[in-house]
Amino acid sequence: MTRTIANASRFLAPLLAALAMVIGGSHASAQTATNITGLYYTGLQSNGNLQAAGSQDANWNVTYASTNGGTSANTTYEGAAYIISGAQISSSGYTQNTSTAQWITPPGATQSNGTAPNTGGDFAPGNGTTTPNEGIYIYTLAFTITGTGAAGTTVNGALSQIQITMTLAADDQYSVYVNPAGNGTSAPAGPAAASATSAWSNTTAIDLQNFNGSGGTNNSTFKIGTNYIVVVVDNTNSATGSSGSNAANATGLLVYQTSEATINGHPVPEVATWLPLVGVMSCYGLILIRRRQTRLQPAAA
Repeated sequence: MTRTIANASRFLAPLLAALAMVIGGSHASAQTATNITGLYYTGLQSNGNLQAAGSQDANWNVTYASTNGGTSANTTYEGAAYIISGAQISSSGYTQNTSTAQWITPPGATQSNGTAPNTGGDFAPGNGTTTPNEGIYIYTLAFTITGTGAAGTTVNGALSQIQITMTLAADDQYSVYVNPAGNGTSAPAGPAAASATSAWSNTTAIDLQNFNGSGGTNNSTFKIGTNYIVVVVDNTNSATGSSGSNAANATGLLVYQTSEATINGHPVPEVATWLPLVGVMSCYGLILIRRRQTRLQPAAA
């Protein structure tokens, strides 16, 4: 009998080990998300207040810039983006700054006369949609997804359906990517999650999501830990094809409306929707406790 059990154990041990690996592997790959933080409109401080015109954006950076159609980088226009002065924004056809968002532009941008860089002006190189003078400016926002699993692992869309809805305006056109190779330090390859041309007055919201449904398609890959929204803005001066002009002209980005970010259809952070109810229930609990204490107190002589 003892020998039979020993033989059975010898055969079962590898099977159980393999089963454990399968179960463990499935659990490891089933990354889930619990919260999203660090999503900001353009032109805001990290506390959500508007920044002063001409100051550096606290959250959005120009991580790559090229003034020759992507042939090489131009570091003059890379770094923390700058807030455009409202007086510099065209009132003809442009979406204007709002009470919660402001236009931003690459560092190195000047006033319309080509002077005073980084003082609220929005003029930077860019003419045409191809070399030699196309202006490409890549704006990047880093944000955080918390949840189960190691940092850098992909969030399983079957378990955590993430959707970030946002509206962008840009001069002249934009393409949006989520976590592309290089995270915005070079021109992304592959299809964009969303794009628009002549977008300085754009009012159409886009959905970045890791699942099919809710009126959108699976166009984004999210990760546990740090994530990147990368917006490629082409400054073309409304010219198509190559252009011999190297004059500076207005360019910038406005992320001015984000209706919500959700996980499995629930706005995040969910705790924010629970706090009022928790407060009410806590007060009700205190009332019950005080009533009970009153009943238990001895009557006054």
